[in-house]
Amino acid sequence: NSQDASPEFNGYVAPENVYGMIDYVKNSTVSIECGLNKGSGFAFKLLPDVEEDDAIWNFSTNQELQTVILTNHHVVEGCIGEKLPLRVQLSSGEILNAELKSLDPDNDLAALAVNKKIAPLYAIWYPLDSGYWVMASGSPLDLKGTVTFGIVINIEGNKIYTSASLNRGNSGGPLLDNEGYVIGINTGYRAVAQNINWAIDINALCKKLATCRNNGLLHPIEQED
Repeated sequence: NSQDASPEFNGYVAPENVYGMIDYVKNSTVSIECGLNKGSGFAFKLLPDVEEDDAIWNFSTNQELQTVILTNHHVVEGCIGEKLPLRVQLSSGEILNAELKSLDPDNDLAALAVNKKIAPLYAIWYPLDSGYWVMASGSPLDLKGTVTFGIVINIEGNKIYTSASLNRGNSGGPLLDNEGYVIGINTGYRAVAQNINWAIDINALCKKLATCRNNGLLHPIEQED
């Protein structure tokens, strides 16, 4: 039904206001520096408009002062147990020290916290399908504020394959649907293929970083054989 603009039923089309969505996402996307390693991340909040205990972080934060930043484990692993600076740069250019809060190396995820309130992104609430429109945001090759567009080309377990181009430095940034909701965390690309990239399903954070009910954050993750 083309009259229904909900991404759950109309996820195949680009947003009517692409500029507005880019501007909205830009303020929530950050660059991350761990020593010489650089990547991306984004401010994230669990489940708005639902009961508080439906999903909770498995770590403590000062909700009045701090913001949770999600990224890939491989972006920050050099700062684990080392005396390397871990910093987050906002779209405004402001640089903040970040604190490691929780790590999930098996799913290549990490949660950080910064002492500043940043407008967060929220997760999708519906299962995806191949062909859905997506946008990847991040700082590939240190080019801050970069976006690329594409579609979901396949879904396998907690990996979402997409044609939205990714490069070194995109890791940890958000993959979003046509209304700016987070589908996954951009993670990698296949150098030997032609534009096959992947993100980790946002629901994978329920495996270790958060405790979620109803078999996932918002929808079940297909289990790999």
